[in-house]
Amino acid sequence: MCFLPLSSNDRMTFGVSSMPHPTSPPLSERDAEFCLNAATRTLERWAIAVSRGEKETLLSLYAEDAILVPTVANDVRENRQGRQAYFDDFLANKALACELGEFSRRVSRKLGTVVIGGHYTFQYRAADETVTIPARFLFTFEEILGEWKITGHHSSQLAG
Repeated sequence: MCFLPLSSNDRMTFGVSSMPHPTSPPLSERDAEFCLNAATRTLERWAIAVSRGEKETLLSLYAEDAILVPTVANDVRENRQGRQAYFDDFLANKALACELGEFSRRVSRKLGTVVIGGHYTFQYRAADETVTIPARFLFTFEEILGEWKITGHHSSQLAG
């Protein structure tokens, strides 16, 4: 888990009383950097799996209860079956490629998760034309049984 120390000002308010948020032992900068790098590697594996059409690899990167709000579909996918149905359709696009663009990363001090948000571009072939979909994303990652898994993934096309 990637818990960072909370300052004495970090509090949750319930009614009129205030109660400090529980904290874990402080992490060194090296520990926080390790968490950020581990989550980034999972994101990079995700982009590679999309580009190679590796559905099983892709699905294995998600936690069982992960939520996917996909780029080119309207339904929220809350389980493996829903994510599989989405990727069955999405990965069927010919010559599909995903290129990661700029992104920002942070470790959530209260939740022990890593959040990465940024841009990526999908390209594929349809009717002898290249289709390009520039999109933005927000992923959340948690270490689950020693593996960094995607727990949340929201993606939407950029306004044209």
